[in-house]
Amino acid sequence: MQKTSIVQEIIGKAVEPNGFEYLAYNAGSWTFQKSVGELKQSIIIRLMSKGKLKLYFSTNVYGQKSIYGETLVKEGEDRGHESLGYFTFEGEHEFVRTIEYFKKIILDYGIAALEKASVPTTEIRPTKESNLHLFQNHEELNIKFRQKLCIDDSTSDNDIFRVAQDCLLQTHGQDFVSMSETLIGLAAIVGNVIVNVSDGDWEWDSINDICWVVKKEIYPKKIYPLSIIISCWRGKPEHTFTILSNNYSYMKTKN
Repeated sequence: MQKTSIVQEIIGKAVEPNGFEYLAYNAGSWTFQKSVGELKQSIIIRLMSKGKLKLYFSTNVYGQKSIYGETLVKEGEDRGHESLGYFTFEGEHEFVRTIEYFKKIILDYGIAALEKASVPTTEIRPTKESNLHLFQNHEELNIKFRQKLCIDDSTSDNDIFRVAQDCLLQTHGQDFVSMSETLIGLAAIVGNVIVNVSDGDWEWDSINDICWVVKKEIYPKKIYPLSIIISCWRGKPEHTFTILSNNYSYMKTKN
C-alpha cells in the first residue's frame, strides 16, 4: 500500500485551495503547511504504530498548543479511540476511509481552528528576532551578562540558577521591551550552562524560527532557553531555580 501517495492524493488536493503544501513524510508523520509571513500553520497526520492514525493541527504561534482532530468533531461523530483519540485501520480500504474522514475533519473544523490558534496568547513572548539575536550572539551575550551579574568560573551551576532567579524576581513587572536584552542575556547564560553539562550545542530551528539547545542522541533532547526565561519572568519567577534545575537534570549527560 502506497500510504504517502494516498495521503497526498486525498489530503493534498483538499487543502491546496487553502494554501497548504505537502512538506514531507518524516518520523512517522505526513505534514502539510501554510506560511503567511512568519506565521506557519500545520496539518499533521501521524502514523502512531501499525494500524493507528492520529490527526492534529499546530501553529508556530507563541502559547498555542496543538489541536487534536478528534476534539473538534461534533457530538455523535466518530472521535476514534475513546481515550487516546487515534483511529484504527486494517488494510488499504480502511486506511483510505480514515484519510477521507480526516479530510472531512480538516475542511469542516480544522482550518477554522487553525485560524483561531494563529493569535499569540500574550505579547510577552520570544520573537523570531529575539531568538535569532540569541542564536547569533550567544557567546558574546554570555560573557557580557556573566560579567554584569558577577558570575565567574568559580560560580557553580546551581548558584548561576539562583542569580538568574534573583534577577527575574527583582525585575518582575517591569516593562517587557526595556527588559528584553537582559532576558536574552540570561537565556545565553542558562543555555551555555546546559550546553556544557549536556555536551550539546546551539541550533537554529528554521521551521519554527526559534533557537534551542540540543543534546544529540538517538532521540535528541532539546530545550528553549529564551522561552524558559521569559515564561519564568512573566509568570512566577520564584519557581525559576526549580524549573532551570529540572531542565538541567533532563539534559545532563550521565557519567
